[in-house]
Amino acid sequence: MVKKGVSLEEINRKLDLVLSREKRMEREEEKVEEEESQELVELQRLRHIEKEIEKETGPHPLTRVTMRDVAKGSIGAFVGVVAHFTFFYGIEVAEWLTMLRATLLYPLSFLVAGVFMYATGFRKINDPKILKVLPLRLIVMYVVSFLVSALVLFFFSPSFFVHFESTYKQLATVTLIAVIGACTADLIGKD
Repeated sequence: MVKKGVSLEEINRKLDLVLSREKRMEREEEKVEEEESQELVELQRLRHIEKEIEKETGPHPLTRVTMRDVAKGSIGAFVGVVAHFTFFYGIEVAEWLTMLRATLLYPLSFLVAGVFMYATGFRKINDPKILKVLPLRLIVMYVVSFLVSALVLFFFSPSFFVHFESTYKQLATVTLIAVIGACTADLIGKD
């Protein structure tokens, strides 16, 4: 077996090839490092923006308990307890009402809701565009209260829908407190 000798030219050629590959790898590494540095700068910029947003908005409202939360919970609990008694005693009171008095309860409920919403929330608003929404909100709250009252009476009162007169009276007595509850919930949800 004869050993071939490696020429100096062949070694130089292979060395040049290794050096060119190394230079290419160095250029690619420089590109990657440059891209990484740009990404780091962008990441720092995004973190700065995130901190600015946190300063402006403050912590998430569910991460702390305030007096406002206690007040809202108290009002909700009160409305829940009152609603329970309103339901049972509203049906009982409805038996004693005349049709005229029951009929008067419907516009009275609407009027009470309007006064309640204006006096507690919309009175402070000077923008006419927003004030134009009050009648629409009032109608929505009234209709929702009326429908929810009818549904609750349908499901929990065996005498509901038996006679028109008793249905009319029961709905009249329960709708008043339902409107007050709906308006309260609508106003509590504001910031």
